Amino acid sequence: MAQPSEPMIKLDPNGTAPILSYNVPEPTSYSGRNFIELKFDDKDEEHDKYFKEAFRKKNAPSISKSTSKTVTKNVDTQTLRSSVLSSMKAGFNNSSFFSNAKLGGSSLYLAKKKDTEGESYEVRSNTPVSDKLAKIDADEVTQNIQAGMKLHIYTNMFGTKDYKYIPQEPQYEIKPHIYIVETYQLTTRLGDYGAGKVIKTFSLLPGEKTKISVKSYRKTTIDSKQTSSILDSFTEESADDFESSLQEEQSDKQNSAKTTEYFVEGEASANWGWGSASVKAGFKESSNSSREQFSKNVSNAVSKHSNKASAKRDVQVNTSYEVKEETGEETSLEREIQNINLSRTLNFVFRQMNQEYITILHLVDVRIAFFNGLPESRIEVPLSSMDDLLDKVLEPTKKDEVRNYIVNQLKKVRDVKGDYIKFIEDAKDEVEGITQEYFRVSNTEQGYEKPIIAGSSPLKFKVKGVITSAILSVMRTEGVIVEAMLGEGLALDSYATQLQELEVEKKKHEVIKLKAEAERAELINKIAKEGNKEKAEILKSLLHECCNDTSININKT
Repeated sequence: MAQPSEPMIKLDPNGTAPILSYNVPEPTSYSGRNFIELKFDDKDEEHDKYFKEAFRKKNAPSISKSTSKTVTKNVDTQTLRSSVLSSMKAGFNNSSFFSNAKLGGSSLYLAKKKDTEGESYEVRSNTPVSDKLAKIDADEVTQNIQAGMKLHIYTNMFGTKDYKYIPQEPQYEIKPHIYIVETYQLTTRLGDYGAGKVIKTFSLLPGEKTKISVKSYRKTTIDSKQTSSILDSFTEESADDFESSLQEEQSDKQNSAKTTEYFVEGEASANWGWGSASVKAGFKESSNSSREQFSKNVSNAVSKHSNKASAKRDVQVNTSYEVKEETGEETSLEREIQNINLSRTLNFVFRQMNQEYITILHLVDVRIAFFNGLPESRIEVPLSSMDDLLDKVLEPTKKDEVRNYIVNQLKKVRDVKGDYIKFIEDAKDEVEGITQEYFRVSNTEQGYEKPIIAGSSPLKFKVKGVITSAILSVMRTEGVIVEAMLGEGLALDSYATQLQELEVEKKKHEVIKLKAEAERAELINKIAKEGNKEKAEILKSLLHECCNDTSININKT
């Protein structure tokens, strides 16, 4: 006989049962960068003296005058459009029209739509592109070029290629700077879940029936886009909305323009802030003040973004006696309910459920960079290579001053509670007998404890790095909770009330009678099983008057 085979999957006999946890982080965690520009002196001449001759402003590469504005000065619109269209078909390869032509190449190009007549084009790529970029046309690009702008292609927060228009020439003074480039993560945890606003109330009269339907906010594609949020439903629309909210918090438009120029030749995105710190002030609140303002901007952007999405999350509860079918993506649940009470109304209260989110902004990494405002000047290195960068661009007499400032600032990063946390540490690496000293980001972890509010649940967790901001958001969900409440008033007069009371008494006595009959049958069965003739005769005599046809025969076996 064949032996039974082993199951493909079986439980570990020595394993432990899984435990349901409410403290699991949301998978929606995002990264962004903040730039802190170091100012060595308020006077340009004194500031420039910190840099070697080759990296000072007067020796910086001159701004190219062969911009599209110069090229198109004496060119008619139709000729310019033809040139733009040819460049887009060839992979956005003309730097006079496109700020980062290298990004396009053969992977991004304009092609004619299939099964269409006339000039109908769409952008194609071997990587995802946004709906906006896919529909771009040569007429739009040409108009912006004539207005002194050029197209800038970048990778957005959602990970798809997108575009915006930037000035053809830098809108600020070219000046060399050292930057502290900080990387942050935005991590979300789930908090409390509970009933929110009342969305519907209705009553059923005694004995009344009705049908109800519950329709969620995810009824159409447009509504889904408007209600998406980076906290719980990451989409391209929610990512764009968050980035737009963050840009609105940036009050310094010049620094915002520098961010674009910094990445003009690359695909890097999610650059959330650009501030400054004064080296001349020594170790005071320079970088921490800039960091605090950045954290405030991100917190405001998250709050505005979540409030905007939550406000559009409407749930409808309708009462109807008719059944209607609708096509599309609408979610609709229909039920029939009845008030079985004969004298009181039955009241229903529908409330939309709310979800609390705790979003933590925490500093996780840092790099050092040099940039003078021109894309080709950018140099960015990890913290361990900071000395190499400073040796390259700074005067030898100024290096230690700048190096010590950066180290002191990063060794005392202020967290959300106002405490100073050591973010970087000294490290040594020995290779073939040669010891190399450098700095690295420490393995710092910080715990967060949600403030205790009346009725809320405690929540504690840890994240990597230094927590600089904590945002508590409450958003509507498509969940609905229903409460039923019986009305206190009786809808009967005294006569009808007495009739109901008599009916209740009748039911009580019927129950008593059925219970007695069941007890009698149980007693008969018990005596029959025992075979006790004496008890059988007594029982027979007791039942004789009401049960003349009843006979009990018990024979011993």
